[in-house]
Formats: sequence, C-alpha cells, structure tokens
Amino acid sequence: MATAIAGAHKQWWATGDMPVREGSHVSYFIDGRATFLEMCRHFIRARHSIYLANWGLEPEMELVRGSDRAAIIKDAESHKAYVSELQLAGLAAPDIDFWLNNTLTVINVLRYAAGKGVDVKVLLWKAKKSFAVYDPQRVHDLLTEAGITCLLDDSAEGILHHPIESLHQKATVIDGSYAFIGGLDPLIEKEDDFDRWDTPEHLYSTPLRRTHNETTPHAWHDVHTLIEGPAAGDVALNFRQRWNDVIHRHHKIKKFLVSEQPLPPAVRSNSLVQIARTVPKHTYSFDRNAIKGITQLYDHAFTNTEQFVYLENQYFWTHAYYGIDIPFVGNESPEMDQHVEQLCQALKRGVTISIILPDHPNVGRAFSDAALTALRNKVPEAEAEGRIQAFCLASSIYLDQPAHITRYRPIYVHAKVGIVDDEWYTIGSGNLNNRGMSDDTEINVAVLNSQQAHGLRILLQGEHLGLVTAVDIDRAARLLSNKPLNASDKEHAQHILDYLETTLGDPFAAVHLMHERAMDNLERFKVNQPLIGHLLPYLTTAEALNHHLKVNGDHGWIEEGAKPSQNSQDAENLEGKQEH
Repeated sequence: MATAIAGAHKQWWATGDMPVREGSHVSYFIDGRATFLEMCRHFIRARHSIYLANWGLEPEMELVRGSDRAAIIKDAESHKAYVSELQLAGLAAPDIDFWLNNTLTVINVLRYAAGKGVDVKVLLWKAKKSFAVYDPQRVHDLLTEAGITCLLDDSAEGILHHPIESLHQKATVIDGSYAFIGGLDPLIEKEDDFDRWDTPEHLYSTPLRRTHNETTPHAWHDVHTLIEGPAAGDVALNFRQRWNDVIHRHHKIKKFLVSEQPLPPAVRSNSLVQIARTVPKHTYSFDRNAIKGITQLYDHAFTNTEQFVYLENQYFWTHAYYGIDIPFVGNESPEMDQHVEQLCQALKRGVTISIILPDHPNVGRAFSDAALTALRNKVPEAEAEGRIQAFCLASSIYLDQPAHITRYRPIYVHAKVGIVDDEWYTIGSGNLNNRGMSDDTEINVAVLNSQQAHGLRILLQGEHLGLVTAVDIDRAARLLSNKPLNASDKEHAQHILDYLETTLGDPFAAVHLMHERAMDNLERFKVNQPLIGHLLPYLTTAEALNHHLKVNGDHGWIEEGAKPSQNSQDAENLEGKQEH
C-alpha cells in the first residue's frame, strides 16, 4: 500500500515514538461547530469508554447549537429528516431520545454516557492560576459530582520544567477505536471570551455565541481531526501512558488505571498516518529522553517541499516567550531556528510559502513579527517575487443605524495546520514556537494522502476568501473523508468541490487570489467598508504604521485601527444584525 501513495518514496516521518500506520483513516473538521457536533455524536453512542486529555474544559459549554439542535425544528417532515440523520450517524433509539430532549452540554453528554456504564475519564492540565484561562479545581469537582473520573495533571510543574510549560494536548478516545486530536478544547475561557464553538462564517455578532454579558466573543478559527484504525490506538496509548503515570505518581487507587487494549482493526484507507508528540524531558516516566516528534515532522516536510508550503498557526516564533513582548529577551528556540532556515532554503529553491497568523494573539505578536521579518530579509528575492505571503483574518459588520459605519474584529487563528505540495499535511495542538516544538506536551497527526491534502487546502482557502458557506465546507469535508451523506448532500458536496477546484486548484493561482483579496480588504478597511470574506494582510507593527493605521504592538491593528466613531458605538446596535 505504501508504495502506491504519492510521495511515499520521501522521508516524511518522525522516529523514536509512534509508528507509521497503514489501514488508518483521518477525517478533518474545519472550525468548532463541525468538530463538536461529530464529537458529541461519538460521546452519545459510546459503548465502553470515553477518555479526554485537554488543556482546558468548560462543563457547561454547549457542544451542539443553532440549526443542529432539535428544539428549533418545528415541522414534522424536517423533524423526521433530522432523526434520520442521527440514525445515519449511528445513534440508537435511547441515544436519539436523549439527544432530542436535552441540552447537549459537555457535562450532560458525559453524564449520560457514564449513566449507561461507559467508563468516562478526563485528564486536565492543572494550570497555575497565573496562566489558567479556566478553574481546573471547579471543573474537577463538577465532573466528579456527575460520576466522571477526573484527574488534574501536574506533570508540568517543578524546577526541571520550562517556567510556563503546559500540558497542551487536545486528545479524545472513544471505545479505543475513534480518536480526536487537533486544536480544539471544549472550552469557553473564564472571561467569557474565546468560545471555541464557531462556524466558518465567523460572524461578528451571533446569539449562538452569546456570553453572560450579552456580547459575542471574538471569532475562533480552528481545525480538528477524527482518526480511525490502528493510529487511533496510538492516541489511546498516549492517554494511557499519561493517565497511568499520574495515578502511579500520586498513589491513586489502582482500580482507576487504564488497561492496555488491542489495536483497533485496519480500515479502508489510501493514507499513511503517524501520530507524533512533543513531550518534554522529566514530564512523565515514559519520556526520560524527551519526545520531539512534531518538530521532526516539520523538519522533513520543509526539506521535502518542491512547490509550496501552506501554514496556519497561532504563533511563528524563533525565541521563547517569558511574559515580555520583546523578541530577543527570550532564549532562542533551536527547533524553530532550524525550521526558519529550512523555509529559507525552500524559498531559494523557488518554493512559495503562505502563512495565516492571528492579528491579535494572546501573547507574543512581536515575536511572530520578528521571525517573519527575518524570513523575508534572508531571501529578499522571494519577497520581491511575492513568494512569501502572510495573512490574518477578520470579521466585519455594517451598521446603518444610528450611523453608517462598519466595525471590525480580528478572528483568532488557533489552527495548527501544515500542508506541503498537496501531498502531506499535519493537524494538531503543536504551535510553531518553542512550546509546540519542545517545551509543552503536544500531539499531532500527519497524513500522506494527496487527495485529502489538496482538499484541505482548497476548503481552508475557500473559507477565508468567503467563497463557500459553513454547510458547503461541512458537506465537502465529509465527502472527502468518505463520511455518510444522503444523495442530495453528496451531490451538493461534489458541486462545491468542483467549484473550488476550478477556482483554487492551482496552488499558485490560489495564493495570488488570496493576496489580491487581502489587499482589497485592506483598502476597504481604510475607507470603512465591509470585508469580502475574512482575509487581510498580516502587517507587522512597522508595516501597519507605514499604512497610517493605529496599532498596538501586542494587540495588532485591526481593532486598534478602528475609527473613533466605531469605538464609541454602543454594542447593543449589533444585536440581531447577524444570526446563523
């Protein structure tokens, strides 16, 4: 099988941890709505076990919202079609009854599974108060009261660890056979911002993402995966190793240990798949020499590239962040220095590189500015030829009352995606910085499958350009992943893929189109007009000032650059303007 896969003659893989798997299948989900809907279906139909390892979790977060909820369906024919879709997803009659009659929050769904006798275990990073965006002890207590076994993992603490090291994996395993990994935690942060549930439209304002303060959080862009076959067993091994290590270290009751299970059987697949991890030395008993699989994946991918690299990431740093937004204060990251050099060599070979970053990351914007500037300065001919393209994302809304204005907000780019030559891709929790490559505990999946890699690229680009709707993306992604679709939805999905292929199939034409749209949207921003799609150029602080934009060094330019009349506009005028 391996030799029949395009690109299989190249070395793509990490060594020293998880094996490369045949007979494993990966499906991807773009943004939180599709991810959490699929995750919820798997939780409810689980038979034996549900294991979650997360950076953070909000028990009261609704996994299923809006038109995906049965409560808003009024007519009998639509209700029948809705139930048929749940049946197609594999839910039994009692599961469907629960789905139809309950709010599908994280805690309700996990409580329901535990009530059926499913072994539900949740492993959460015991975040320090100074870094936590949620209250781990509160979540532990709520889950325990609901009959769910929860452990707070303090394995990143101690004098041998990076001072802000975190346990950053987002890994879920159901019945030992289905595994979810990617960028999404089931989380809304404690300040009521950064709700991970969002749709590809990334609406400026929507009641589906309303906070306790009756505002809409910043839009959130992310990508997640579902893994089936033997590679899902590798994600299960990761959970078992981490969970059992905490049990042994804290002398917990041994009945809570997770026992070893046989690998899931092979499934039909044209992919080669590998699970890769970052686990710092001294974190767990199984990582005494440190595990750096994710940086190895990028090593090979950047070295292999012959045509283009497409990246989406929260960060792009070559120095470690220690709480001060001055790039050269932190220690250098040798892994990221090497990756930047590999990208420089790729540019010298004629490769085109595009990267999507958040305009307003939570920390370290100046660090991304510095690394991106260094890349451009090292290969000035590539910059002059337009072969280095950096973008960010934003949403906008036009308000005709009481004043004719447009308001803008940055979309938080949290996806960790790499695509090389439409042959290989990776999705996971590992960021392009010292933490993702070396200092935090992370997990990614890498896939060698040209059809899927190509499909992922054009779907992401189609979303950012505003060419397709959330329904379009969901159906097309399901078709690419061979997920169940009725005849009508399958026809629609194929039509969308054909359209995107015509528009974006050529990767160089696609990047050119993205550049044109981003620059056009920049001009729209300057004259207070709504954006078309979400693309804007990623501007360093110096570049933003050259465009005469207001800019805050660590917060970017999109919100800070808003006109004074926009800043004073009462947020109540936004309500009801956009709904999903």
